[in-house]
Amino acid sequence: MSIRFALNRTCAPQLPLDAFIALATSVGVQAVEIRNDIEGREFADGTPARDVLARLQDVGLEVASVNALQRFNDWSPTRAKQAEAIIAYASALGAPGVVLCPVHNEDHGWTDAQAEKNLRNGLRQLRPILQVHGITGYVEPLGMKGSTMKRQDMAVAAVTDIDGWDDYKLCYDTFQYFRCGDTRLFPQHIGLAHMSGIARTDLSPGDLVEPDRGLVFVGDRVGNIAKLRGLKAAGYEGFVSMEPFSPEVQNDPELVAHLRASLEYVSTLLKAA
Repeated sequence: MSIRFALNRTCAPQLPLDAFIALATSVGVQAVEIRNDIEGREFADGTPARDVLARLQDVGLEVASVNALQRFNDWSPTRAKQAEAIIAYASALGAPGVVLCPVHNEDHGWTDAQAEKNLRNGLRQLRPILQVHGITGYVEPLGMKGSTMKRQDMAVAAVTDIDGWDDYKLCYDTFQYFRCGDTRLFPQHIGLAHMSGIARTDLSPGDLVEPDRGLVFVGDRVGNIAKLRGLKAAGYEGFVSMEPFSPEVQNDPELVAHLRASLEYVSTLLKAA
């Protein structure tokens, strides 16, 4: 098997579900990532998982993940309810995993020691919920300012400390690691990958934000091709999901053509490696 492509719902959050599915099939991906945080769309609008699954199965699409449980490392009764709802939905969708994002506000007030402790506590508390539903937690380090889990080695150490690799894998996001300078690779622990490209040149990596994330083309500053070649060479065979947040991408009247071209560009260069 080789790397397979997926589309994150961020590619077109404005589209109704059927139109998003049509977009995914028209650009030739094998799976989609469903999000739980888009107002008026599936999950948030109460669409039953069985209905979403039936529409996806009708066109032969898989679910790469449900994205995401936010602030998983700030555990509370509210977080437990959120986790149960999202993970149960993922299970009903037939998704292999749920993406887990850490606290990432600059005024969180945690010391490094508190961040380490809270990370392990969140992983421990989530674990039985994941196990009940047969879902993997895709732990995603986020590289922005204020993130309480920026780098992959922090996630790897925490999951190792709780002996949790039966229930957790890494979500490898090329943009997140570009902006914080994380160059490590833990291929044996990666369960899902995200890609997005950066074209603008006027900001340093650490000053880039989510709306700067576009499609992957020539001139991409992130180095997606090199990163994905490294994953492929290390034996990764999972989904690589296109995850742009740029309003220009999301509202592009030629989105189908540009998205198809970007995926073909990445695929061609990966095959040539």
